Amino acid sequence: MSGFVTFLIVFGAIVVGLLVLFLIVKNYLNKKAKKYLGMGLGETAKLISDGLANECNTPYSVPKMDPLYKPKIDRDFPETGFDRLQAMAKNGILHILNAIESNKPGSVEHGSMRLEDQIRGITDSHQLKGEKVYYGNVQIHSIGVDKYEAATEAASVVFQIALQSTYYCEKDGRVIQGSKENPTQNLFSITLAHNQDLSKVDAESYIESNCPNCGAPVPANAKECPYCGSGLVLVVDRYWQIDSFKLLK
Repeated sequence: MSGFVTFLIVFGAIVVGLLVLFLIVKNYLNKKAKKYLGMGLGETAKLISDGLANECNTPYSVPKMDPLYKPKIDRDFPETGFDRLQAMAKNGILHILNAIESNKPGSVEHGSMRLEDQIRGITDSHQLKGEKVYYGNVQIHSIGVDKYEAATEAASVVFQIALQSTYYCEKDGRVIQGSKENPTQNLFSITLAHNQDLSKVDAESYIESNCPNCGAPVPANAKECPYCGSGLVLVVDRYWQIDSFKLLK
């Protein structure tokens, strides 16, 4: 019995000693925080917590180059135009995230073979690791042109897209990345390519099998309608694809 009482006294003394040591260390750190940061530990912890919360809700910024590139794109591709390419990019990033989540690499509308291979590499990697990713409540905050290049045989335009989503990655029922509760802010780039990855057969195909002006049947290799003389436009001259994407932040 006396041994048990001795144990309790020793144990109590150890607990009290650790508590006193904790208070001494806390007081020391609090003084240092006030000296160098101008605030105590509690205020510092709250500031850090508020900063992390703001980071979850603050969208990334995108390039503001649209006024420079829009007139060039509208001039070079009047049948497509800047607004249509921008809409394609916005829809494209949504389709890409959905393709990754649903494990359907070939489901992106206007997606190139290069993009399909890129998405398949991502989904295969997650499957190999036993992971499952989710993108919920996706909201696009802003979009802007980062780069535009045009040559005789090809052209490309790169958009940057800032968005938020309820993104998380699960493995064995555990969330290993992202959050189910807090939104995740991301910045993506998405490249639209013109005249890329088209076969010779594609390049020789026409938009219409009949003349869009008079409706007459058009020979396979005609440059103009043999009935009304209207010029004909090859598919390759109007065809844009979503060629690739990249997670920047």
